Amino acid sequence: MHKPLTTVIPCVRYIPPDNRSFYEQEYPQSNLPQRISNASYENILRQLPSLRLVVLGCARNVEPNLDEFRSHIEPIINLFHSSSRIFIFESDSKDKTVKKLREWTRVELYTYRRLEGQYPGRSERLAHIRNVLMDKAHVSSADYIFVVDLDRISTTVPSFLSNFKYDTNQWSVMTATSHNHYYDIWALRTLSNSIMNYDIWRRVSELERSPSNYCHRSLLDGIYGIHKKRIPIEHGLIEVRSAFNGAGLYKVKSTYNCKYDGNRICEHVPFHLCIREKNQARIFINPEFRVS
Repeated sequence: MHKPLTTVIPCVRYIPPDNRSFYEQEYPQSNLPQRISNASYENILRQLPSLRLVVLGCARNVEPNLDEFRSHIEPIINLFHSSSRIFIFESDSKDKTVKKLREWTRVELYTYRRLEGQYPGRSERLAHIRNVLMDKAHVSSADYIFVVDLDRISTTVPSFLSNFKYDTNQWSVMTATSHNHYYDIWALRTLSNSIMNYDIWRRVSELERSPSNYCHRSLLDGIYGIHKKRIPIEHGLIEVRSAFNGAGLYKVKSTYNCKYDGNRICEHVPFHLCIREKNQARIFINPEFRVS
């Protein structure tokens, strides 16, 4: 007895309403922080040794990345006051991450071997870790907080210092870009209500379940892929509601009274929306500030 033939309905290619990346669709923006003069920039550099920087990082199985991370972060922290510190929260590592971090005398290490059982979701776990680290930064009398991904940071001193080429009275947070593509679309929320101001993976999932029967690959290309384009270094600042891409430099006052939340969302988004609302923080992507 022959089995009945199954009719395969071909999927439909998803075509985005605009195939330009988020920064192209939002350009140009107005009321952006002004670049300062060379003399003012030199004056800022002379002030940095009197200011305190606290570096915050989450660590899990990052042993292969630590030598490179250290080679890039030490020259940056050396720009600031000698009391500047590095706080790293480690959990659930199965390599020699803890051993290697303990050999780095400048690091204040907080290690919790099995956090995954308590917080099984990655974003939820990261939110908890970042909140612990942020609380420690708040009691350390910092002027700036530098939140970094240990497996991403490979920025140079000039790249980091490009953040201070803009009037520091006009920005609260500067977030990073990459040399090749802008990968961190999940943490991104633009100023526009219609351009990338939504959870990208939720949008893909909703469209996959819709009656339109869109092809999975075309959804990824049309919703995620078009926004991954490399941001030209000459583009200038891009104001956003949220962004990260591996690193963010925060004025400490902009971070008060807000918490990370990773409950089925990128943990950076609720934190950034909160600091914008409660502390009137202005958040920017700086294309000159490249970390990977």
